[in-house]
Amino acid sequence: MHIFASVIFNLMLATAAYSALTAVLAARKSGNARYLKLSRSALELHLIAAAICVALLLYMLVSADFSIVYVAEHVNLQLPLFYRFTSIWAGQAGSMLWWNFLVILFSYLAVRHIRKVEPTLEPYMIAILMTISLFFTAIGCFSPTSDPFRVFSAGDKLFAHAEGRGLNPLLQHWAMIIHPPILYLGYVSFAVPFAIAMSYLLATKSGAAQPSQISWVKHVRRWTLFSWFFLGTGILLGGKWAYEELGWGGYWAWDPVENASLMPWLTATAFLHSIIVQERRGMLKVWNMVLVSISFIMTVVGTALTRSGIVQSVHAFAQSNLGGFFMGFVLITALFCAWLIWYRYDLLKSAQPIESLLSREVGFLFNNVLLLASLFIVFFGTMYPTISEAISGRRESVTAEWFNRFMGPMGIVILILTGIGPLLTWRVTKVRTLLKGMRWPALAGLVAAAVAYFIVTRGGIEWSTGKILAIVTFGVAAFVVTGVLEEWLTAARARIAYTRENFVLGIILTLFQNKRRFLGYMVHISLAILFSGFAGLAFANETRLTLQPGEAQSFAGYQIHAEKFEEVGMPKDARVPLYTTRMVTIAVYRDNKLLGRDTTEIRTYPMYNFREGSYSDTQNTSEPAIISTLFRDVYLQLGGEEKGKLVLQLWINPLVRWVWAGFAFFVAMGLLLLLPIGEKKFFRLGALRFSIAPMRREENPT
Repeated sequence: MHIFASVIFNLMLATAAYSALTAVLAARKSGNARYLKLSRSALELHLIAAAICVALLLYMLVSADFSIVYVAEHVNLQLPLFYRFTSIWAGQAGSMLWWNFLVILFSYLAVRHIRKVEPTLEPYMIAILMTISLFFTAIGCFSPTSDPFRVFSAGDKLFAHAEGRGLNPLLQHWAMIIHPPILYLGYVSFAVPFAIAMSYLLATKSGAAQPSQISWVKHVRRWTLFSWFFLGTGILLGGKWAYEELGWGGYWAWDPVENASLMPWLTATAFLHSIIVQERRGMLKVWNMVLVSISFIMTVVGTALTRSGIVQSVHAFAQSNLGGFFMGFVLITALFCAWLIWYRYDLLKSAQPIESLLSREVGFLFNNVLLLASLFIVFFGTMYPTISEAISGRRESVTAEWFNRFMGPMGIVILILTGIGPLLTWRVTKVRTLLKGMRWPALAGLVAAAVAYFIVTRGGIEWSTGKILAIVTFGVAAFVVTGVLEEWLTAARARIAYTRENFVLGIILTLFQNKRRFLGYMVHISLAILFSGFAGLAFANETRLTLQPGEAQSFAGYQIHAEKFEEVGMPKDARVPLYTTRMVTIAVYRDNKLLGRDTTEIRTYPMYNFREGSYSDTQNTSEPAIISTLFRDVYLQLGGEEKGKLVLQLWINPLVRWVWAGFAFFVAMGLLLLLPIGEKKFFRLGALRFSIAPMRREENPT
């Protein structure tokens, strides 16, 4: 079977190259029907071949075909069936195939749609998207570490009696079943808005059929919103996994691979705001082309960071020699984008000048600057170890405190702009109008900051810059939420006065009357909740406890009782357990009231050693005990034993539930933005039909 799989895998290389070449010929000959038809057919064959390769690899993983190196390295006989499926994205070769399959699938869907609405862009889009797929296919075909169907050589003693090494235990968690594919949806789909934008620049020729600027902007925005939503959801899911699985007491550590996913999300956020100015005022066109280009380039950079060994990370795959190929692809792509934007600069000139520094246009522009500055900070901090090694020969890295020192204030300023932006008007904003609109939000922000200060100082703390910034964040978050609610209720009252609807129904339907505006504002609320949760960690406490089973100790007003300790194999098996565990049952009390009971474990997974032909290798994972309340998490992790006593690492983490609440609200509002709800004139609720009265359209920054 592996021979058939390898043939199909190499066929992907031919179909990608042929589709890209014929698309270029069709574009040069102004949409030549014959070449375009050949290009479409090659794209369809390319998709079929990729789907067959994915299906074959999944079958090999499920059936534990240990003649395949990738299968032997990521599956063993004890691994549950659903984790065998998820092993397809657990390693470099499988994840590259999955990455490429999604690129091809999105390419096919996007090209089919663009053929109907903007046919002049089709050949250019196929050429760009198939060139991207060609690069990733070539990586898989010519790099042994990226070939998912590579077999052990006939005389290789390492494969004398393989039973499979098994999936990395860190990936055996519910969040890792859905986190990687969701993250990939966000990463990979950025190729589509990039291809649409570049195709628009390439297709706009004098004397030829011109693509509609309004049309391409609409499609780029929709695809970018799709990518932005799934990437953001994937990032937050990754934080949930880190919090529950890694046992270090947090959910974000400014890890290089975490940063790699954050960088394109920042530029996509800037683009989704900036594109509104182009739609409404015909301005910031160059900015938008730059932002959509950087967003795609950052996804390739993130893919390179994960797979090339350029940086060290708990999330990264093994070291490989792919760094040079990826960096070459990034450089060529960046030069292509820069040349094309420069070459079509006349097409991208602003239709109107900026009339006032106090206007919504300038607000969006300032938002772009802040988000790009954030991108630079994150990129520099992520690449600093590589830069320092290249310059001095010593590999040095920056700490999480370094990132927080810069990104904390930057995040607060961005959040402030999130609250002020909706209060600004197009062209010119009168100072009096702005101040009037800020009255209630500013008052709410001051009250929230004062209440937070009172609560914090009542316990008597040692002040630091981080704690001061946290108090400011609470105030700014209240400012944003109040401003959004005021805008929403004002619009709802106007609607209800016009339609005579039920009050509750009118408030709900106002959200769908202008989705981009009001559901976008709801996303702003989710960010305010998230930022408040992030700020809570400035007041976290941490300590180390040593106690006997049955013993209790107190810390920060909590009583920690280690009720029992046990060592077991889970589950028991005739040959080898899936894992063995050292487990402590913890009960947490406050004021003699039980808050909750949970277990913290250190699990030891047997890993197959090919050289010795036995399960002689092991890998440990941490399973924390988390007792969660509305305002604090008590987070405990077993650290081992010391002089006959259990060692427990304890964190008191404030407002973590707020982070997960903000996450859930972000997902809910993002889905409503993506789904085609409220776009028709009537909105159905049960068996009733309610008219959505047309009102003045106001674009939303999200």
